[in-house]
Amino acid sequence: MSNYFSYFPTIKHDISSTGNTVELTNILRRFKIQSSLESRTDVYYEYDIQEGDRPDTIAEKYYGDSNYAWLVLHFSNIKDVHFEWPISVSAFEEHLKSKYGSLSEAQSQIHEYRIYLSRTKQDGTKVPAKTEVLFDSTVLPERVVVVDQSTYNSTHVDYRKSVVTKYDYEFELNEGRRSISLLDKRYLPQIRDEVEDILRNGV
Repeated sequence: MSNYFSYFPTIKHDISSTGNTVELTNILRRFKIQSSLESRTDVYYEYDIQEGDRPDTIAEKYYGDSNYAWLVLHFSNIKDVHFEWPISVSAFEEHLKSKYGSLSEAQSQIHEYRIYLSRTKQDGTKVPAKTEVLFDSTVLPERVVVVDQSTYNSTHVDYRKSVVTKYDYEFELNEGRRSISLLDKRYLPQIRDEVEDILRNGV
């Protein structure tokens, strides 16, 4: 689908307000895939974005064509790659310097305090609700709440999860963008044909 944008409708626009119009591709046109594939979880697999990865390089690695970068973004619901894609280590550090003045300042400022909630075990005892894997491989996720400093300090040490600095918080945000969903390449022809038909015919 290297000619992806050729299926978008065109509009005439008077750029210089002189009455002379030029034909432009309406890249603001949006589409919604009608296929039942979009609601199925068994046709995706999770991919962790690596340092240096871009939508086009991931598309090249997995789909064999960098022009399928749009597909990488679409099924992860990424609308703005500048704000929803993880940045590199160097860009991350520059971001912190710009926002907080320096890395050390970001590491010294407190963002929030987190404590574990309680979880009741089968024998009735209460324990911190940390991530736990049961004998049948069921995973119980951790349960955490944000509290103020006074509450954190008065909480039993076993229930204190962490004091989160501005650096930690920004790092979590950036790392949280690394996990994306890739459509199984077996379904590529089906989705490609559907999207081309929507863009070409406006259905």
